[in-house]
Amino acid sequence: MNIVDILELLVPDVWTALTQLCATAVLFFLMYKLAWKPVKKILDERSKFEQQKLSEAAALKEENEKIHEQAKDIISDANRSAEAIVKDARDEGQTIKNELIEEGKKQSAQLLENARQDMELQRTKMMEEMRSEIVDTAISAAEKVLESKIDSDAEKQSINSFVKEVINK
Repeated sequence: MNIVDILELLVPDVWTALTQLCATAVLFFLMYKLAWKPVKKILDERSKFEQQKLSEAAALKEENEKIHEQAKDIISDANRSAEAIVKDARDEGQTIKNELIEEGKKQSAQLLENARQDMELQRTKMMEEMRSEIVDTAISAAEKVLESKIDSDAEKQSINSFVKEVINK
């Protein structure tokens, strides 16, 4: 093999290369007109659509954050309100408890006073019964003394002094 044969194998034919270049240019032109513009239009529309969805998502995220903050405020207000209600209920319960204790003390004092009055009344009644029995006994004794004909004034004084002695003991 000689150099010309080797060069022919290494360097392509100019007309073949030009034909291939023209065919490639025609293919590029057809691809640009028929495929590139429609595909670019579809990609641009898709990009706009995705951009719109991203904008909507950002707006929804911002709105969601606002709603979240409002919910936090509402929950905080509800907690404060609940604490106030619980505090009021405790205060009212304490007030009712104190009132019931006072009422119980008053009723207890009244019952104690009634018991003292009943005891005093029974004591007075017992004393009256004792006096009556003493007087009856004294009269019986006086009758016996009268039978022996003692002075009635002396007898009355004797009875009175006897009753006073018994009562004072």
